Amino acid sequence: MSGRQSAEASPYVVTGILTVQSHDVYALIDLESSLSYVTPYIATSFGIEPEQLHEPFSVSILVGESIMVARIYRDYVVTVHGRDTMANLIELGMIDFDVIMGIDWLYSCFAKLDY
Repeated sequence: MSGRQSAEASPYVVTGILTVQSHDVYALIDLESSLSYVTPYIATSFGIEPEQLHEPFSVSILVGESIMVARIYRDYVVTVHGRDTMANLIELGMIDFDVIMGIDWLYSCFAKLDY
């Protein structure tokens, strides 16, 4: 089973299309992730330069590997059902999703989760 298939099978995630910076992207909303991420390929199409993180850190991915992350895109506009909110997206080399939205972003939406 691929990383995408195993993620989609989890009861803690939702997949679908979100609008980020006026672009439709394939997203994973992951309730077990504390941060949100974007692929470099998608991020470059937004035309916003990333900032270097003061302290790079390691992120564990679905297949059990770890990837170092060092760049962040701040204050991206995420639109859901016509409502805009802001998200900080950390650059993460991944191929299965364009963005992974963690609980940091849901908090900024004043979302309430009942699962």
